[in-house]
Amino acid sequence: MRKISASPAYNVRFKQQIEKQRALARIISTPRVLQQGESDGLLWYDMDYVQGHGFVSFAPLQAVSDIPRIVEQLTKPLHRLAETASGSLDDGLFVAKVIELNASVRRSPFYPAYVAFLDDLLDALGEADWTGIPRTMCHGDLTVENMLIREDGSIVFIDLLDGNLESMWMDVAKLLQDLESGWSLRSLLWQERPDATAKLLRTISHYLADEVTTQMTGLFPGLFARLPALRALQAMRVLPYVHDKAIFAGVIAGLKRIRLIEA
Repeated sequence: MRKISASPAYNVRFKQQIEKQRALARIISTPRVLQQGESDGLLWYDMDYVQGHGFVSFAPLQAVSDIPRIVEQLTKPLHRLAETASGSLDDGLFVAKVIELNASVRRSPFYPAYVAFLDDLLDALGEADWTGIPRTMCHGDLTVENMLIREDGSIVFIDLLDGNLESMWMDVAKLLQDLESGWSLRSLLWQERPDATAKLLRTISHYLADEVTTQMTGLFPGLFARLPALRALQAMRVLPYVHDKAIFAGVIAGLKRIRLIEA
Protein backbone atom coordinates (compact mmCIF):
# COMPACT_ATOMS: atom_id res chain seq x y z
CA MET A 1 0.00 0.00 0.00
CA ARG A 2 1.46 3.37 -1.01
CA LYS A 3 1.15 6.74 0.71
CA ILE A 4 2.23 9.93 -1.05
CA SER A 5 3.09 13.33 0.38
CA ALA A 6 0.35 15.92 -0.12
CA SER A 7 2.76 18.51 -1.56
CA PRO A 8 6.48 19.29 -1.91
CA ALA A 9 6.15 21.63 1.06
CA TYR A 10 4.82 18.72 3.15
CA ASN A 11 7.77 16.46 2.29
CA VAL A 12 9.76 17.34 5.41
CA ARG A 13 6.94 16.36 7.75
CA PHE A 14 6.07 13.36 5.57
CA LYS A 15 9.65 12.11 5.97
CA GLN A 16 9.32 12.46 9.74
CA GLN A 17 6.16 10.34 9.59
CA ILE A 18 8.01 7.65 7.63
CA GLU A 19 10.79 7.61 10.21
CA LYS A 20 8.26 7.43 13.02
CA GLN A 21 6.44 4.51 11.41
CA ARG A 22 9.72 2.62 10.93
CA ALA A 23 10.63 3.15 14.58
CA LEU A 24 7.20 2.38 15.98
CA ALA A 25 6.90 -0.85 13.97
CA ARG A 26 9.59 -2.23 16.28
CA ILE A 27 7.48 -1.45 19.35
CA ILE A 28 3.81 -1.95 18.46
CA SER A 29 1.85 -3.55 15.65
CA THR A 30 1.77 -1.08 12.78
CA PRO A 31 2.35 -1.63 9.04
CA ARG A 32 6.05 -1.98 8.15
CA VAL A 33 7.59 0.49 5.75
CA LEU A 34 8.81 -1.61 2.81
CA GLN A 35 10.45 1.04 0.64
CA GLN A 36 10.40 4.77 0.05
CA GLY A 37 11.25 7.15 -2.75
CA GLU A 38 10.42 10.39 -4.54
CA SER A 39 8.42 11.00 -7.71
CA ASP A 40 7.60 14.36 -9.31
CA GLY A 41 8.86 16.15 -6.23
CA LEU A 42 6.67 14.16 -3.83
CA LEU A 43 7.95 11.67 -1.27
CA TRP A 44 6.20 8.33 -1.10
CA TYR A 45 6.49 5.06 0.77
CA ASP A 46 5.09 1.58 0.45
CA MET A 47 3.94 -0.30 3.51
CA ASP A 48 2.39 -3.64 4.37
CA TYR A 49 -1.24 -4.04 3.38
CA VAL A 50 -3.22 -5.12 6.42
CA GLN A 51 -6.65 -6.72 6.29
CA GLY A 52 -8.85 -6.15 9.28
CA HIS A 53 -12.15 -4.93 10.65
CA GLY A 54 -12.97 -1.48 11.88
CA PHE A 55 -14.07 -1.08 15.49
CA VAL A 56 -17.67 -0.43 14.41
CA SER A 57 -17.99 -3.72 12.54
CA PHE A 58 -15.97 -5.81 14.99
CA ALA A 59 -16.87 -4.78 18.54
CA PRO A 60 -20.68 -5.31 18.50
CA LEU A 61 -20.26 -8.91 17.30
CA GLN A 62 -18.09 -9.98 20.22
CA ALA A 63 -19.36 -12.03 23.11
CA VAL A 64 -19.28 -10.30 26.48
CA SER A 65 -16.56 -12.73 27.57
CA ASP A 66 -14.35 -11.54 24.67
CA ILE A 67 -14.42 -7.83 25.56
CA PRO A 68 -11.54 -8.13 28.09
CA ARG A 69 -9.37 -9.33 25.20
CA ILE A 70 -10.01 -6.04 23.41
CA VAL A 71 -8.87 -4.25 26.58
CA GLU A 72 -5.70 -6.36 26.60
CA GLN A 73 -5.00 -5.62 22.94
CA LEU A 74 -5.46 -1.89 23.61
CA THR A 75 -3.34 -1.67 26.74
CA LYS A 76 -0.40 -3.95 25.89
CA PRO A 77 0.93 -1.54 23.24
CA LEU A 78 0.56 1.35 25.68
CA HIS A 79 2.67 -0.56 28.19
CA ARG A 80 5.33 -1.07 25.51
CA LEU A 81 5.29 2.62 24.63
CA ALA A 82 5.65 3.47 28.32
CA GLU A 83 8.89 1.47 28.39
CA THR A 84 10.44 3.95 25.91
CA ALA A 85 10.24 6.81 28.44
CA SER A 86 13.16 9.23 28.26
CA GLY A 87 12.85 12.17 30.61
CA SER A 88 9.98 14.64 30.49
CA LEU A 89 8.58 16.90 27.81
CA ASP A 90 9.34 20.61 28.07
CA ASP A 91 6.24 22.15 29.65
CA GLY A 92 6.78 25.13 27.35
CA LEU A 93 5.62 22.97 24.44
CA PHE A 94 2.21 22.63 26.08
CA VAL A 95 2.06 26.31 26.93
CA ALA A 96 2.78 27.12 23.29
CA LYS A 97 0.03 24.76 22.15
CA VAL A 98 -2.49 26.43 24.48
CA ILE A 99 -1.47 29.87 23.17
CA GLU A 100 -1.94 28.58 19.62
CA LEU A 101 -5.39 27.24 20.51
CA ASN A 102 -6.35 30.57 22.07
CA ALA A 103 -5.97 32.10 18.64
CA SER A 104 -7.20 29.29 16.37
CA VAL A 105 -10.31 28.32 18.35
CA ARG A 106 -11.46 31.94 18.47
CA ARG A 107 -11.30 32.11 14.67
CA SER A 108 -13.95 29.41 14.35
CA PRO A 109 -17.34 30.71 13.15
CA PHE A 110 -18.94 28.59 15.90
CA TYR A 111 -16.86 30.08 18.72
CA PRO A 112 -19.34 32.89 19.60
CA ALA A 113 -22.04 30.35 20.51
CA TYR A 114 -19.80 28.89 23.25
CA VAL A 115 -17.64 31.89 24.08
CA ALA A 116 -18.04 31.77 27.88
CA PHE A 117 -17.35 28.05 28.16
CA LEU A 118 -14.43 28.06 25.73
CA ASP A 119 -12.81 31.14 27.29
CA ASP A 120 -13.01 29.57 30.75
CA LEU A 121 -11.63 26.29 29.41
CA LEU A 122 -8.76 27.99 27.62
CA ASP A 123 -7.97 29.91 30.81
CA ALA A 124 -7.95 26.63 32.77
CA LEU A 125 -5.58 25.04 30.25
CA GLY A 126 -3.37 28.11 30.47
CA GLU A 127 -3.10 27.64 34.23
CA ALA A 128 -2.65 23.84 34.13
CA ASP A 129 0.54 22.15 35.32
CA TRP A 130 2.30 20.65 32.30
CA THR A 131 5.51 19.62 34.06
CA GLY A 132 6.64 16.02 34.47
CA ILE A 133 4.81 14.54 31.49
CA PRO A 134 7.00 11.68 30.23
CA ARG A 135 8.58 11.83 26.80
CA THR A 136 7.94 8.50 25.08
CA MET A 137 7.32 7.09 21.66
CA CYS A 138 3.63 7.36 20.83
CA HIS A 139 1.03 6.85 18.12
CA GLY A 140 0.10 10.53 17.92
CA ASP A 141 -3.55 10.11 16.95
CA LEU A 142 -4.79 7.12 18.94
CA THR A 143 -8.49 6.73 18.19
CA VAL A 144 -10.56 3.64 17.42
CA GLU A 145 -10.84 5.01 13.89
CA ASN A 146 -7.10 4.41 13.50
CA MET A 147 -7.19 0.72 14.37
CA LEU A 148 -7.69 -2.39 12.30
CA ILE A 149 -8.78 -5.50 14.19
CA ARG A 150 -7.77 -8.86 12.76
CA GLU A 151 -9.83 -12.04 12.95
CA ASP A 152 -7.86 -13.20 16.00
CA GLY A 153 -8.64 -9.94 17.82
CA SER A 154 -5.15 -8.46 17.52
CA ILE A 155 -5.01 -4.75 16.71
CA VAL A 156 -2.93 -3.07 14.03
CA PHE A 157 -2.48 0.67 14.59
CA ILE A 158 -2.58 2.86 11.48
CA ASP A 159 -2.34 6.54 10.48
CA LEU A 160 0.38 7.56 12.92
CA LEU A 161 0.90 11.27 13.42
CA ASP A 162 4.13 13.04 14.29
CA GLY A 163 4.39 16.11 16.47
CA ASN A 164 6.32 17.70 19.32
CA LEU A 165 4.06 16.48 22.15
CA GLU A 166 5.38 12.92 21.94
CA SER A 167 4.05 11.09 24.98
CA MET A 168 1.93 8.00 25.43
CA TRP A 169 0.07 10.04 28.06
CA MET A 170 -1.24 12.03 25.11
CA ASP A 171 -2.21 8.75 23.42
CA VAL A 172 -4.11 7.66 26.52
CA ALA A 173 -5.88 11.03 26.75
CA LYS A 174 -6.80 10.94 23.05
CA LEU A 175 -8.10 7.37 23.26
CA LEU A 176 -10.16 8.02 26.39
CA GLN A 177 -11.70 11.17 24.95
CA ASP A 178 -12.47 9.28 21.75
CA LEU A 179 -14.11 6.40 23.60
CA GLU A 180 -16.11 8.56 26.00
CA SER A 181 -17.18 11.31 23.60
CA GLY A 182 -17.74 9.04 20.60
CA TRP A 183 -15.68 11.17 18.20
CA SER A 184 -14.72 8.29 15.90
CA LEU A 185 -18.25 6.91 16.09
CA ARG A 186 -20.01 10.25 15.74
CA SER A 187 -21.97 9.20 12.64
CA LEU A 188 -23.67 6.60 14.84
CA LEU A 189 -23.55 7.95 18.38
CA TRP A 190 -24.26 11.64 17.81
CA GLN A 191 -27.74 10.99 16.49
CA GLU A 192 -30.89 12.17 18.24
CA ARG A 193 -32.18 8.60 18.38
CA PRO A 194 -29.26 6.13 18.23
CA ASP A 195 -30.17 2.60 17.16
CA ALA A 196 -29.44 -0.63 19.05
CA THR A 197 -25.96 -1.01 17.52
CA ALA A 198 -25.04 2.53 18.51
CA LYS A 199 -26.23 1.96 22.08
CA LEU A 200 -24.16 -1.23 22.29
CA LEU A 201 -21.10 0.54 20.90
CA ARG A 202 -21.52 3.30 23.48
CA THR A 203 -21.66 0.73 26.29
CA ILE A 204 -18.58 -1.09 25.00
CA SER A 205 -16.71 2.19 24.52
CA HIS A 206 -17.39 3.35 28.06
CA TYR A 207 -16.33 -0.03 29.46
CA LEU A 208 -13.09 0.12 27.49
CA ALA A 209 -12.47 3.68 28.68
CA ASP A 210 -12.90 2.63 32.32
CA GLU A 211 -10.53 -0.31 31.92
CA VAL A 212 -7.87 1.68 30.08
CA THR A 213 -8.07 4.40 32.75
CA THR A 214 -7.65 1.86 35.55
CA GLN A 215 -4.65 0.17 33.95
CA MET A 216 -2.83 3.30 32.80
CA THR A 217 -3.28 5.24 36.04
CA GLY A 218 -2.06 2.14 37.87
CA LEU A 219 1.08 2.24 35.73
CA PHE A 220 1.45 6.02 36.09
CA PRO A 221 -0.10 7.19 39.40
CA GLY A 222 0.48 10.81 38.41
CA LEU A 223 -1.57 10.44 35.25
CA PHE A 224 -5.00 10.41 36.89
CA ALA A 225 -4.86 14.04 38.06
CA ARG A 226 -3.54 15.15 34.66
CA LEU A 227 -6.11 13.37 32.51
CA PRO A 228 -8.81 16.09 32.53
CA ALA A 229 -6.41 18.74 31.16
CA LEU A 230 -4.76 16.32 28.72
CA ARG A 231 -8.13 15.14 27.41
CA ALA A 232 -9.39 18.70 27.06
CA LEU A 233 -6.24 19.71 25.20
CA GLN A 234 -6.62 16.80 22.78
CA ALA A 235 -10.29 17.56 22.13
CA MET A 236 -9.67 21.29 21.71
CA ARG A 237 -7.09 20.60 19.00
CA VAL A 238 -9.92 19.33 16.78
CA LEU A 239 -12.09 22.46 16.96
CA PRO A 240 -10.20 24.71 14.50
CA TYR A 241 -10.71 22.05 11.80
CA VAL A 242 -14.43 21.48 12.38
CA HIS A 243 -16.62 23.11 9.73
CA ASP A 244 -19.96 21.63 10.71
CA LYS A 245 -22.13 23.23 13.40
CA ALA A 246 -23.50 19.94 14.73
CA ILE A 247 -20.08 18.32 14.95
CA PHE A 248 -18.68 21.39 16.72
CA ALA A 249 -21.54 21.08 19.23
CA GLY A 250 -20.71 17.40 19.70
CA VAL A 251 -17.09 18.18 20.53
CA ILE A 252 -18.23 20.84 23.00
CA ALA A 253 -20.56 18.31 24.66
CA GLY A 254 -17.62 15.94 25.05
CA LEU A 255 -15.49 18.71 26.54
CA LYS A 256 -18.18 19.54 29.06
CA ARG A 257 -18.29 15.92 30.23
CA ILE A 258 -14.61 16.09 31.16
CA ARG A 259 -15.55 18.56 33.93
CA LEU A 260 -12.21 20.36 33.90
CA ILE A 261 -14.28 23.45 34.65
CA GLU A 262 -17.86 23.96 35.76
CA ALA A 263 -19.91 24.23 32.55
